[in-house]
Amino acid sequence: MADAMVAVTVEGVQVDTAGEKTVLKSAARGKYSARAGKHYVRYEDASLHDKVVPTVLKFSGEGLTLIRRGAVDMQLEFRLGERTRSVYRTPYGNFDLLVETQKLDIYFKDGQGTVQAEYELYLNDALQGYNTLNVVIDKIN
Repeated sequence: MADAMVAVTVEGVQVDTAGEKTVLKSAARGKYSARAGKHYVRYEDASLHDKVVPTVLKFSGEGLTLIRRGAVDMQLEFRLGERTRSVYRTPYGNFDLLVETQKLDIYFKDGQGTVQAEYELYLNDALQGYNTLNVVIDKIN
């Protein structure tokens, strides 16, 4: 499938170790492409910071990668049943991130679909919380 314009809806739910729940939602237009068996969705995320952050979702049968470059610099890898490490770079310093993915469902066909992940997030080896990520990608005609 050639590049296509898509609507990207993201909902992230974070429950910290004290049980406090935070819900982040965003919606954006983006661009979908596929290369070498991998799917890519590029969009501008304005939900996390006072600046818009260019974001890429890359997914395949192996898992999901969330990449942000700009006001923050990070790459989270979601692989079912695995722990993956990365670095979260901010203007205030760098932090080690660890993601332990408990659930990962990717349904994608003809340039649209859903991605759902449930995971524990550790910051500098301290558990930050239990998170879910739900992404809906729809083609724009």
